[in-house]
Amino acid sequence: VYEEIGDLAVLRKLVDDSLEEHDSESKQPMRLVLFMDAIEHVARINRILRLPLGNALLCGVGGSGRKSLCRLACYMADYRQFMIEIAKNYGMVEWREDIKSVLRDTGLKNEPLVFVFDDTQIVTETFLEDINNLLNSGEVPNIWKDDEVGEIYTAMTPVLQQQGVNASKLNMMSEFIRRCKNNLHLVVCMSPIGDDFVTRLRKFPSLVNCCTI
Repeated sequence: VYEEIGDLAVLRKLVDDSLEEHDSESKQPMRLVLFMDAIEHVARINRILRLPLGNALLCGVGGSGRKSLCRLACYMADYRQFMIEIAKNYGMVEWREDIKSVLRDTGLKNEPLVFVFDDTQIVTETFLEDINNLLNSGEVPNIWKDDEVGEIYTAMTPVLQQQGVNASKLNMMSEFIRRCKNNLHLVVCMSPIGDDFVTRLRKFPSLVNCCTI
């Protein structure tokens, strides 16, 4: 349901109550002061996440509450949130495994999921290249090994049969990618300070073209 909010006091109470519920259930409570700008941002993020192919680019300096407001919006939308954890030896292998895990949840299990990615987590620029591909086409080229492709085919065969579509390899992969695109919502948090921001937007145009800023 897409409704205009007529009374801001009702909105404030709704968001405050949601934050209170989140903090009572979560192991990582967020002690946020929800002033009006923050509440408006929560409403905007929530609206983006509920749209088909809804992805967001949250632009602000570190510590301005981008990830916290996103977590609250995810909680209000009943979406699971995923973030990578950068450890000492985190590299391309671990990154690709995390991407596969996200695509399995959205494509095979058909579950909506919000993947939050912060510019402090960019160990190598290839991470952004993969994010760019996910935003643009819903897949990362050559990420799956042969046995993993077989797993996708096995899961998609009954889905296509149910739809009355020929279960060819092309159709199975297309259906998997379609489900990934529809269920995966990417939220990229970036700081506008410095030259890196401008350079990255120029190199990876999907950050602008496929996201609501």
